[in-house]
Amino acid sequence: IVACLLSCASARAEWANFSDARGTAVQYPREVFPVPAGQGTPPGPMLQSGDGHARLHVFTLANERHASPAEFIRRAVTDQHERLSYKRVTNRFLVFSAAEGDLILYRRCNFAGAAIHCFDVRYPRTEKRAWDARVTRMSFSLRPR
Repeated sequence: IVACLLSCASARAEWANFSDARGTAVQYPREVFPVPAGQGTPPGPMLQSGDGHARLHVFTLANERHASPAEFIRRAVTDQHERLSYKRVTNRFLVFSAAEGDLILYRRCNFAGAAIHCFDVRYPRTEKRAWDARVTRMSFSLRPR
């Protein structure tokens, strides 16, 4: 019953598009992230939950070398390999999640020519089950593909 409540609530949530100035866009649950939170690093807009415990960051990275997702994750995530709880790398995208203290970081990046289109979501570890369906839907919605 609890699993249905969480997934059913996620299915009923009002979803909206959130994007940066360089064309990266992702669908997100509007009621979960109602507060604009400025610019993140790398540069890109952020939203956060009303209580400040969850954050969404959309950004685009340059990929002048046309690095593959496998090359990129080897360079960029070397210090977190032992902490990654999930990782999937294809020839077009990468996705991983990692524990960061009391938070979970979930990142998806799509590779399109000389650009890498990404979003990060950080949310409390104690709410992992409630976030699983949300981050899955967000991951599948990331554009461009």
